[in-house]
Parts: sequence; C-alpha cells; structure tokens
Amino acid sequence: MRYRQNPWIGHDRAARFLSPSVKVTPEQPLPGQVREGMASRVKGTKGNNVMNRDNLLGVFCLLAAAAMFVSGVSAAERLNADPKQQLPDSDNKPPDTTKPVKVFFLSGQSNMCGMGKPESLKPLAMGDEKFAYLVDDNGNWTVRNDVYYIYYVMDKRVKAGPLTVFNSIGPELGIGHVLGHWYDEVVLLIKGACGNRSLGWDFMPPTSRKRLGQTKTGGWYAGTSYDRYVKHAKNVLANLKDNLPGYRGQGYEMAGFFWWQGHKDKGMAKEKYGRLLAELIQDLRADFKAPDAPFVVATVGFNGRNLGGWQGVFDAQMAISQHPKFVGNVASVDIRDMGGGGYHYGNNGATYAKVGDAMGRAMAYLLRNQAKAAAPAARPADDKKAKILEQNLTRRLTLAKNYLKSGSKTNARRILSDLAKKWPDTPQGKEAAQLLEAATGK
Repeated sequence: MRYRQNPWIGHDRAARFLSPSVKVTPEQPLPGQVREGMASRVKGTKGNNVMNRDNLLGVFCLLAAAAMFVSGVSAAERLNADPKQQLPDSDNKPPDTTKPVKVFFLSGQSNMCGMGKPESLKPLAMGDEKFAYLVDDNGNWTVRNDVYYIYYVMDKRVKAGPLTVFNSIGPELGIGHVLGHWYDEVVLLIKGACGNRSLGWDFMPPTSRKRLGQTKTGGWYAGTSYDRYVKHAKNVLANLKDNLPGYRGQGYEMAGFFWWQGHKDKGMAKEKYGRLLAELIQDLRADFKAPDAPFVVATVGFNGRNLGGWQGVFDAQMAISQHPKFVGNVASVDIRDMGGGGYHYGNNGATYAKVGDAMGRAMAYLLRNQAKAAAPAARPADDKKAKILEQNLTRRLTLAKNYLKSGSKTNARRILSDLAKKWPDTPQGKEAAQLLEAATGK
C-alpha cells in the first residue's frame, strides 16, 4: 500500500464530514486501517520520485504508525498518527474472505446515480494528492479487488464489477475507496437509484405510507422506488454466490446505508422532509434487519450556498443527525462547497468524487464510534476479582501486624517485604513498606 504526500492540496475546507455541529477540516485525522508494506513518496514528473521535507515527515508518521501497530493500538488510532490523514493507494492484496462481507446500500436520485464525467475527474486525480488513490503510477484508473459494485436503475442492473471509474461517476467511487481501506474484508456496494424521484412519493418508506394513508399498490404507487430497490438488494444478498465473484460462503453483514437525494422535493418544508427522512432511515434498517447500522446523508448543494427552494430540504438533511434517535449513528455531509453548478453540478466528476470521499469518511467515523461503544466495559467479574484481591492483601497485612505484635519479626518481614515489592501502589503495599522500614530500622 503506497502513500502520497500533500493530500489536502486544493481540498475544500468548508466540507463537513459529520453532523452540523462537527466541522471536520483537513487537519483532523481520518479513521481507518494502516496495513503492512506501505511506502511514502511524492509523485513527480512522469512518475519520478521526489524526496523532500514532506516525504521525511510522511516516513516519520509511518514509522510511528508501525510502532503503534506493534503495541496493539487500534486501526483507527494507528492512522491518526498521520496528520495529513492520507488515504493510500490500493495495495491489490486479496481481501479477507474468512469474515463476513461488509454490505452497504446506496440510494437516491440522479446525483446518487452519478452524473460526473471521467474527463473532468482526471485533473483532480492527477493534480490533487488527496485523490491520487484514483489513479495508478501509469495514470490509469485504479481498480479495487476488495470492493465490488452492483448498480440498479429501475429494474435493470446496469453495472456490476470491481470498483473503478466507469463511464459516469457517482459517490460510490469515493465511498468505495474509503471503505476498501477501512476494511480488510470484502466490501459490497449495492446501489439502487434513478433520476427525478422524490422522497415525498417515489421513495416514500412504508411507515410514511401508513401514516399518510398511501397504502395502495399497483401502477406507480407511493413508495414504488423504495420497494423496487430494497427488493433488488435483498435478491442479491439471498444469492451472493451468483452475484459476488469470489464469494466463499462467509456470509454478510449489513454494515451501513448512504442517501443522496433532494432535487425532486424542492419547496418541501424542513419538518415534512425531516420526518420522511427519519422514517426512511428506520424502515431501511428494519427491512435489512440492521437496526444499528450507520447511515450517512449527503445534502443538496445546487448552486452552492444559494439553495433557494431547496433550503427546507437542506435544513432537514443537516438536522437529521441531531435527531434524538440518530445522534452518533447518522451523519450529515454538507456538500455546498464541493462544486455547485446546477442540479447535476456541471457534470463535474471532481464534485462527485469529493462528495463520495466525504460520505465514505463520515461512515468511517460512525463505524469507529460504533466499535468504541461496543467495546466491553469493566465486567462484574473483574470488579469481583479486584474486591477479592483487596481482601487478600488486607488479610496478609493484618497477619504481618500480628506477627510483629507476637515478636515473630522474621515472618512479619517476609510478608511485609512481599507486599511492598509486589503491590507498591496499593494502600496495603504502602503501609507494608512503612512497617518494614520501622521493623528493620532503615
């Protein structure tokens, strides 16, 4: 796995990776994994390596990360040793197929479909070191062997294969690279999206339909897109052997969800869109039996910060991560300063790459925090052991005192010396040291 320096050149400093209250800037570290075999370099003209102060800093950071790896520090903390929070190139190592596949479901309308043009992405990949992972040393698009991508539009599977730059670019590109770096396991991205679809009708989730009395089926009913893409994703998961090359029966985990939508809901009030979005999150988690799976929402960002009729949608998308049920398990990504340029962001591939990268990093933060929350706290059994130890030390100290009172100084010194030596930081050990000093006259 190869690192490149100066990854934040040209990065949009206003991008938010988490909730509205958390602004993640380039100086803050990226969670993820550091794998073996990494080298730090700067890509020079025609692939030549150029050694400078940035290289030396990168080497130092990598050495520090390697040292922490030996000491048993977590993967996220190891990568935090790199202040440039640099995402490395794919190392092309085979993924771990002994553990369950990590599955992520992506949905939304046309921008989730991906309207970015590859030719507009090349300058970003070649000129901004933060996105150097998108191309290899020969300038070809990187192909990941650890991330597989399946994409549905309506009832048609339009793409399936290892993640790379296809003829159109969506956020899955950045998402997949970040998650491929985060996990050693196989990552499967299943995307179901179509343009001109609203959350207020086409993607209306089951709970909203019931609440609003929209329970009819047949034709283009409320929630048609929701039902269609959930069905396709479930069909993939029910038969991974035929849908995921290299699958070895290791099972899967529904690891998270991504949502990028909003244009069709122009003019909708914050409260209305927010409730629909909350019900969407709850229903997708329920449908895939993943009640705690992290969920990332990218905002609308048409024309940058001049949102006009989409202000209510934007406000709801940013507020959802502060919903009492979603704090810590839902992230909002503000994309307004990542390109602008109309409802398809000028078909700028760089914008879609930036949005995907930010969404992937937001998911990584949620996954890291989820893992921390799941870490076992002090168990009752541990407390019991500590109490027993305290009782034993007190009993031995009392015995030593009784020996001193009876004149059996040899036995007393033996016990006191052992307590003082083995348990110097305990109250019993400290008192034993004082008694031993008095008994020996030292």
